[in-house]
Amino acid sequence: MDEFERLVNRSKDLDRESQLLKKDMDMIIEENKRIKRIAENSRYVMKDIDKRFAEATKLDAKDISFLFLAVAMQCLRQYLLTPFESRTPHDVSEKEYKKRESELFNDKFGDSNGQTESTMYKASLSDIITKGVPYDVQFGSGDFNLGLSGNAHRYRTLGHDPLLGWLFGTSNIMTNTLTDWKFNSYHIEPALMSNGYLKAKIVQNAHTMIMFEQVKTRTINEPEILAAALIKQWFHIKSDEYSKAGLPIPGSIVLSPHFSQKLAEYGIDAGNLKTVGKQVTYSALINTVIAMMHGMMFNEEKYKTLDMYKVKTRKILMYSNLIASASNLIVVAMESVLNGAPTLKHLDIGGLLVTIYRIATDTKFIANVKAEFIYNEFNQLIQGNEYNFNID
Repeated sequence: MDEFERLVNRSKDLDRESQLLKKDMDMIIEENKRIKRIAENSRYVMKDIDKRFAEATKLDAKDISFLFLAVAMQCLRQYLLTPFESRTPHDVSEKEYKKRESELFNDKFGDSNGQTESTMYKASLSDIITKGVPYDVQFGSGDFNLGLSGNAHRYRTLGHDPLLGWLFGTSNIMTNTLTDWKFNSYHIEPALMSNGYLKAKIVQNAHTMIMFEQVKTRTINEPEILAAALIKQWFHIKSDEYSKAGLPIPGSIVLSPHFSQKLAEYGIDAGNLKTVGKQVTYSALINTVIAMMHGMMFNEEKYKTLDMYKVKTRKILMYSNLIASASNLIVVAMESVLNGAPTLKHLDIGGLLVTIYRIATDTKFIANVKAEFIYNEFNQLIQGNEYNFNID
């Protein structure tokens, strides 16, 4: 091949390369125009993606049925399972539980035997069964400046604490002592009155650690004493829990007996706290059941990701809780108007707390899934994947 032919071939190669380069440049120019067009119309693109997300996560007929089921379950729970307990005078509540306590003791223990008289740090089985709890004693409190008069004794003795009482109250019953909010203990003994009758009285200081040592020894050697004391403690707490005077919030009397009593006077006590706890628990349980049932209907072919389907689940839970809480507030308001006074028996405080929690968490979850959806869709559009956006 002579030099001329080589030059001709070289010219042809350069021409082909030039054509390919031109084709690449045209593609780059078109791609730049496409990107520019997307950028100039980004507001419309985002609006279209947002519409696609709303369409993909809107509630269909199946979801609406779950929504109605959730609302129905929450409303039934509000009025049948978790209303606030009616309060009774203490003497009425005490009489009811005293009767049940006596029946249980007669059934489980029969006639008490063994130690018949109480001694220091050792309450007899007979006294535990037949007498009241020692931390209820008020006579003699003035000698030690304990301030146990009236209902105040419930907020100044650890035996009345719904949580700490299982330790201190049970120990007091087993040792015939009383422990105050400062963890100081006192002996309770029968004192002779001027009329010739004996009355339980706070007579002298006791040692709290010795009290616990005696409880430990008796628990090992006399398990029936522990069993009787636990039964006594349970019935006493139950008799006080929903009486009009109420019981302190667990642990609050250690911080301030006066503040704890004031809270109870405004309805913030152990009984109502327990009811609110039940409302929260049952409301959350219903949400869990609905979420599980709805999750079982997930169709992989219909939804791009599980999170997209979970958005619908979260909407069902959030909307159902909102509807149930709103209807509850309306019902309570109507009851109060009809009765001429605030009527809070059916007020679903726990459910309202769960609703607030759902709004906060579900809204955040939906926002995160939406942000990820928008990012992925916009990224696909930028990369040039086939996507039917009308941005011209």
